[in-house]
Amino acid sequence: MGRCAVNTDGEKTAEAHAQEFSVPPEAAGLRLDVFLSRAVPGLSRSHLQKFIAAGSVSVNGKAVQKKHALSTGDAVRFDMTELPGGQTTLSPQDIPLSILYEDDYFVAVDKPAGLVVHPGCGNWSGTLVNALLYHCGKGLSEGSAAGRPGIVHRLDKDTSGVIVVAKTNAAHAALAAAFASRAVRKKYVAFCIGRPRTPEGVIDMPLGRSRSDRTKRAPAASGKSSSTGYRVLEYRSGIALVELTPRTGRTHQIRVHCAASGFPVVADTLYGGGNERLRRITPSDRPFAASVLHCFARQALHAAEITFTHPFLKKEMTVHSPLPPDFRNALELLGGTSLLAQQRQVAL
Repeated sequence: MGRCAVNTDGEKTAEAHAQEFSVPPEAAGLRLDVFLSRAVPGLSRSHLQKFIAAGSVSVNGKAVQKKHALSTGDAVRFDMTELPGGQTTLSPQDIPLSILYEDDYFVAVDKPAGLVVHPGCGNWSGTLVNALLYHCGKGLSEGSAAGRPGIVHRLDKDTSGVIVVAKTNAAHAALAAAFASRAVRKKYVAFCIGRPRTPEGVIDMPLGRSRSDRTKRAPAASGKSSSTGYRVLEYRSGIALVELTPRTGRTHQIRVHCAASGFPVVADTLYGGGNERLRRITPSDRPFAASVLHCFARQALHAAEITFTHPFLKKEMTVHSPLPPDFRNALELLGGTSLLAQQRQVAL
């Protein structure tokens, strides 16, 4: 793909990458930094304080200190066009992209493990968004939040697979509505330690933020409803290859559901899929399970396909992502010949 022009209209860019909030009655009296840490959960409080100190946050049009107490109805504006120190939030970068599908409305990218989807706390460059800005420039929607042009849904940094990006605001709105109505179908594959109690089924388990670690999610009776379908494709010596179909889109949903149900994703150390879990399986199974674990330097979770009705072409589309090398290596060990055959057929 050729490089497209990049939007250099400073006023328009600043407007597109600012967030505005009206302080509700229940937030009256909160410090500005505390309020923002709740309103913008992707950034830490300490990092938000740097934005406030740099003058990137205003209350009723005026710059204030981090400890400023808010009142009901205050207008809080958070401008992410500039990061503290003058670094531009959204800079185009020549990062190679594997394009699975593209038209005037959408581009589907095969995201590799290790690539962060959009700029955020600790990852202000080298993201999928930076790559898309280089390759597409103006050809992206404004996005649902500052710093996220084109991004309708996300994948975790170390989850590989297909992600669909919107090129226009109309395309973004249509796809976002399809996600909200659960009309988009996603299929993942994962290697898990252990296996589900039944060959297939549904995990219904509400999820919320972990009380002990804010980077994690956990089962919570008062959390958001979350549902994941599963089907065991292969099983051998303590390792299951599982197809997973999330019916909701909560943060870390698949990983938490698998772990809480007794079959954590292989190499997902955040949710108990590492060596400690191996020591809990039958001793005779451990050597094989360890060989599969050693195939992965990240959680063994891959977004294999996504299906949606194209809102403008008026046809159902399924975009497939080929298995990456670490998955193929583990699959050869497991003997998952049926999935390998399906992958070869898709490639043809």
